[in-house]
Amino acid sequence: MRDDLIQTNLEARVIMREQDEDFFIETFSYPLNFELNLPYMSRIQFPASRAVLIRTTPVSKWVTIHVLRDVDLFSSFANFELDLTDKKILLQKEEGYIRLVLQELK
Repeated sequence: MRDDLIQTNLEARVIMREQDEDFFIETFSYPLNFELNLPYMSRIQFPASRAVLIRTTPVSKWVTIHVLRDVDLFSSFANFELDLTDKKILLQKEEGYIRLVLQELK
């Protein structure tokens, strides 16, 4: 697990793709709340997600997040890219939902 990029209280399975690493994290059909620190938007919710796949590469601090309806990449119903320069992903199971936050590194 890339502790420099991701912190989670869920089990993550690592999938190697040549030099890249994917992290498959099951969310058990809980809503996934992507919390944003923006003045005009507080969060984006992805209801009933089965899993999250985080695609990383050692050549960039950009990662791609896929929100999955099932256990394969073809079931992705949303994806977005995040720049993790001076940040890390916090993916935490809370009471009744999964919380996704970008944490500033100090």
